[in-house]
Amino acid sequence: MCVSGNKIDPAFLYLPSDHPNMNTTIIAAATRIASRMHLPNRFPLAPIKTPRSPGHHQQERLSHTHSRKDLASAGKADHRQEPPAVRGPAFPYFSQRDAKFLFTATKPEQYKRLSNPEFTFAGRSNVGKSSLISAVLRSQSLVKTSKKPGHTSTLNFFGLTSSTYPESAITVVDMPGYGFRSRDDWGQFIMEYLSTRKELKRVFLLVEAKVGELKTTDLSFLELVEQYNVPTQLLLTKTDKLKRTDLNIVSGKVLRAAMDVAPTAVVPEVICCSYKTKVGVDAIQEAILRASGVAI
Repeated sequence: MCVSGNKIDPAFLYLPSDHPNMNTTIIAAATRIASRMHLPNRFPLAPIKTPRSPGHHQQERLSHTHSRKDLASAGKADHRQEPPAVRGPAFPYFSQRDAKFLFTATKPEQYKRLSNPEFTFAGRSNVGKSSLISAVLRSQSLVKTSKKPGHTSTLNFFGLTSSTYPESAITVVDMPGYGFRSRDDWGQFIMEYLSTRKELKRVFLLVEAKVGELKTTDLSFLELVEQYNVPTQLLLTKTDKLKRTDLNIVSGKVLRAAMDVAPTAVVPEVICCSYKTKVGVDAIQEAILRASGVAI
């Protein structure tokens, strides 16, 4: 089962009430959940009846004269609506601070002066790491994608600051995307960071939901974090491309495979997320704050 924020998938709470998968029982349950979470009730159990005019039969006939193309496009528009992002308990912390690029490190001496809890995002090349980091930090232009993904040995450090909070309490690190020859491409620098960095509280390992499994490079990375005893949590990304039932199957599959390789390091909870719909972003933010000891 995926976690995507507030322990409930917000996409479910915003399904249209006439959706084919929404029967009366589900609508009633969702209404109670929305009430407990202080969300607007979008699931009225009984339709509002309006008086009909004498000529309503003729109006109904006219309403059915739309072309099949119009009806098809209207249906697509309804089902493609993106659910609004749920504001979880971590929202105030991240909304009151601005993401700031700190520096790019190519040697340990450059980052050793930082003592804040660090959270690193890692994953295969082109898994959507930069876009997701931007969503978590609430900045669309802060993180840049490397022109040579999988072939760089630098670490990019980011903090969250403001005039009220000039010192960042946490640091987010963008690790280079790994390819087939990751250990050779990264060199000793990246390996030393993973093995010796005491401030590293958690690695978020991104896995694309549509791929549906851990690749050989993912498994090799998990062997490293298990060897170095670095807590690692799986993020199932681009989940907007999968149905909910398929998503639950994939999340269970990748978690079992990861825990087989790294039973000590892997956090036994998968966060399902999408930078497009913002689903799961609040769950990642909450995981960061809880692991860093920041009160929320």
